[in-house]
Amino acid sequence: MSAPLQRGESAFSETDMRRLDDTIHSARVASAAPTSALLAPAGPGGRAVPLTERSAVFDHCAVLLFPRTLAAGLAELRRCGFAPLPLTPSTVVRGRLSARHGFDPAESDIHITRLPVRLADGRHHPAVEVFLFPRDSPAFRHDIEDAEVAHDFEAHTAFVMSRPDPAALSELIAAWRGEAGLLWEGGGHNPHEGGPSGATVLYFVRGHAAPAQRRRFELHCAGDLRPFIDRLPYEAEAVDRAYRTWRAFSGVPA
Repeated sequence: MSAPLQRGESAFSETDMRRLDDTIHSARVASAAPTSALLAPAGPGGRAVPLTERSAVFDHCAVLLFPRTLAAGLAELRRCGFAPLPLTPSTVVRGRLSARHGFDPAESDIHITRLPVRLADGRHHPAVEVFLFPRDSPAFRHDIEDAEVAHDFEAHTAFVMSRPDPAALSELIAAWRGEAGLLWEGGGHNPHEGGPSGATVLYFVRGHAAPAQRRRFELHCAGDLRPFIDRLPYEAEAVDRAYRTWRAFSGVPA
């Protein structure tokens, strides 16, 4: 088990350290929870749960943190007893953040690492994904940090589909959008993740959710599936409404 997260001379704020601790706990809970609990309120009598169990597995939970610098952030994680996996540049999240906060993506230095943690079943798995947006990045602003910390827009629960057959993927997405009440909110291809063809990430946000329910989900698929995701209908108005509701639940203005 990792050492308790402490402030000291940390590269992270106390709030970020607490959020990381919360994400570690969430990943351990998710790794042991039945799919029906993760996708609730989708009922076990429908298709969403069995389709998910048949074609995808839980992979990780995620958090966006703001270290003083990338190097300082990684060093701090190691001091806390973690063994961060090698950094990869973020493509999709960098695009999401730049669209949300109006900065040039080329001026941001957002990277991804994974933290292996001990799960409830004894596995040592990189079940915590950490996006690092360093404060020395030209695009960094304190209002961006404040908004992202307040609302946790990049927090999510992720499944991985190692063999993304288009028919099975279409069926699963239809079930998630129908029974599970998830809205397709876009996605993208990251050539830096996965194998030689990279990985495609599909994003979903829950249209209506109680504060305790998991709100955002990702589906990670091996390869470049941009032609497939470009055909998926994007419900912009419903997605915007879901995020407005999310902000209202947080009690903090956007």
